Amino acid sequence: MMMNRRMFLGGSASVAALAVLAACAKNESATGGASGATGGANADAVNRKDRSELKEGGELKFAMTATIANWNASHVDGNGVDLRNIMDFVSPFFLDWADDGSFTPNPDFYTKFEAEEVGGKTVVTISLNEKAVWGNGRAMDSEDIRESIVHAKDEAYQWASTDGIDRIENVEIVDQRTAKVTFDSVFPDWSSKLSGVSPKELMSTAEAFNNSMAGNGAFNNDYFAGPFKVDSYDEAQQLVKLVPNEKWWGAKPLLDMVTFRVLDASAEATSFANNAIDVVDYIISADVYNQCIGRSDAEVRQNFGRQWRHFTINGSSGVLADKTVRQAVVRACDRASIAQSDLAGLPVEVDKLLLGNHFFMPSQKGYQDNGKDWSYDVEAAKKLLDDAGWVPGADGVREKDGTRLSFAFTLPAGTPTTENEATLLQSQLKEVGIEMTLNPVDTNLYFKDYIRPGNYAITAFTWQGTQYPMANIGQIYGTGSDSNFSRLSVPEVDEYIKKIGETADDDERRKLANECDKLVWENVFNFPMYERQQLTAVPKKLANFGAVGLASFRPENMGFVKE
Repeated sequence: MMMNRRMFLGGSASVAALAVLAACAKNESATGGASGATGGANADAVNRKDRSELKEGGELKFAMTATIANWNASHVDGNGVDLRNIMDFVSPFFLDWADDGSFTPNPDFYTKFEAEEVGGKTVVTISLNEKAVWGNGRAMDSEDIRESIVHAKDEAYQWASTDGIDRIENVEIVDQRTAKVTFDSVFPDWSSKLSGVSPKELMSTAEAFNNSMAGNGAFNNDYFAGPFKVDSYDEAQQLVKLVPNEKWWGAKPLLDMVTFRVLDASAEATSFANNAIDVVDYIISADVYNQCIGRSDAEVRQNFGRQWRHFTINGSSGVLADKTVRQAVVRACDRASIAQSDLAGLPVEVDKLLLGNHFFMPSQKGYQDNGKDWSYDVEAAKKLLDDAGWVPGADGVREKDGTRLSFAFTLPAGTPTTENEATLLQSQLKEVGIEMTLNPVDTNLYFKDYIRPGNYAITAFTWQGTQYPMANIGQIYGTGSDSNFSRLSVPEVDEYIKKIGETADDDERRKLANECDKLVWENVFNFPMYERQQLTAVPKKLANFGAVGLASFRPENMGFVKE
């Protein structure tokens, strides 16, 4: 686990990529509500209980959307919510986040975590708990801190993101467990980049970083450190089993076992209803919601969301390399009607979830709708294409210089939400003379073989954000980032990324972020549809977990309420 609380790609019932936003989020109760839904953004959303009220033992069963391509969460192929969910148990972040997104160091890992400004630079002092050990029994040390950071600029490492850690200019080893990290300027989001440590054995060479944990069953408990460890991966069942880690130095885990099973999206709700799994996070359809609240021993806990749904465009080749065509796609897309269709029947107010910003959620300070100039307007879309020389052909599909205005929508097969979005967009684009075909692909290969290498034209997925809405801009929109799936390079955006990263004043940062957001809209790296409210189905008696919002959780404190 790298020291970088970045945005995550991930799963839930639609094979999505997600982005965890929120350091500045308002901590408000969830809106809406229906039979079986628990509102509230704090204790009710996770059924907060003291350990003394909980029994020892029991199993908690999760679903995954796909097998793990790489068990190194810092690698671009490991940057997924499925792996992050497992890492929360076997290699959690070294910080605790509260309901409002504020952080405190977890004393099981960090005994000192302090920043100061020295000579116009942020300097962070980090000390590791002397009891903290890796899965092989070796004590964590300051060399682990250094090796987790110093290779950010080495292009041989296939990082999911180096956003921020590439701003570190020096790591000074103070003693066996203490290091001082110096950024090259004032860096307000320093805690987001130092939220964990990885073992030097994993981080010290590109070969180990890229390949040592590549593959479905290539986990290595030597590289993990948490209350649980990976007991096994069953290839036939596509099942990951976790058990308590005997080397864990903190409070004893209450649960006996945690499992993660790969399930098709269409099977997740039925599996929950039949007690085959125990958690459905970010419920995204009425059918799933109704099946979940139909389970007598379960409930749906509710909180504001950290996920946002969007279309991403590959602007590096083909007809979509033309910015005007990308802009026409945005104007031809009725994003509100797609959101209404996706979210129909859920206990949410769709109008309040529509998203006009790439960085801030509607509930966050700094949010403004920068997408108004790119709202649904068929005639505006047609004019863009007319002015760019795209003329309707005999069958209504536009052409220019012998090139047909046609491209494919790549989607993970068997994902109802994405299929719905693709079908609706296909119909909307047809109105303006754009032909879009559908290209379903193997879910397990969707990111690895299609999205990451740029083997697609347009797609839809979800980003799950972090508590730091202005810390990950370069990850998605920066030139050369492996997570810049649009494959666009806009120098003005890169300049804003740098300014935002080194501006200390929060109000000024938010102003700069919104100016940058307008450029992202104009160049159409991607375009958002809506925020997903967090609706999480769990057993009623499960405590200290649920719709966590901006907060983190301690896996050792998860358990079932005593009878």
